Amino acid sequence: MKKLKKARGGVLFFLPLAFIILFFECVPLVSMIVKSFLDEGSLTLDNYLQIFQKTVYLTAIRNSLWITLTSTFLGLVIDFFLAMALSRDTGKSKSLYLSLLNLTSTFSGVPLTIAFITVLGTSGVFVLISRAIGFTPLSSYNLYSMRGMFIIYLYFQIPMGTLLLLPVFDKVRKEWKEAATLMNAGSLRFWIQIGIPVMMPGILGTFNMLFSNAIAAYSTPYLLVNNSISLLPIKIVDMFVGDVRQRPGLGSALSIVLLGITLLQIGLTNLCKKHFEKG
Repeated sequence: MKKLKKARGGVLFFLPLAFIILFFECVPLVSMIVKSFLDEGSLTLDNYLQIFQKTVYLTAIRNSLWITLTSTFLGLVIDFFLAMALSRDTGKSKSLYLSLLNLTSTFSGVPLTIAFITVLGTSGVFVLISRAIGFTPLSSYNLYSMRGMFIIYLYFQIPMGTLLLLPVFDKVRKEWKEAATLMNAGSLRFWIQIGIPVMMPGILGTFNMLFSNAIAAYSTPYLLVNNSISLLPIKIVDMFVGDVRQRPGLGSALSIVLLGITLLQIGLTNLCKKHFEKG
């Protein structure tokens, strides 16, 4: 009887969470899948055929993958060295840096866009100063392009990635470093052969988070470039709130494609994680 009461108590405890998952995740997902196969009330595959036949949608997928993968890979490299430096710091400055990272990791959306426009926009502070002193690379900086917008994607990869990687460095024991030093193994050799392989499951998990964070970003690129640059999240929203014609079926299909890309990436990364965990 006691076990039965405990089981009931556990079920009641997780019941609110189950309702949230059901009504805010499962129901919208099923509805989106159903709508992706509908066009004006009739079943069809035209929505998916259009995505993979029309250049505008293929370009949106390609642009989203390019800016997501490049910002994720470069961000992960920067995050690795920042987390390494923080893991070695034991003073009060570490708390200051962690507070700064927590603050900047929540700085996104409209405030982030306005901040970058103020600093690096056409009439941004740094751009105007660069024009005044004749610093050509920054004076001609175009924030409203794919390459210009890349810096914003990289910005919101760094705080999150550093915070996620910081605990991963705890897996690398000091004894291993000392043993490697005694065997005349340099720091670079230690990290390549021991440190990074041990940390790889955590690094790949961080890569998953950064990839998902970047590929679904909407508000910042929309405020910067609107429809002048084709990106997958912007195309999805346009299908539901378009001024000329709303196409929820095509928008749902684009959402499924975005979800499929993310799940494929996570699946491949998890396979790599299992390989390193076994090794």
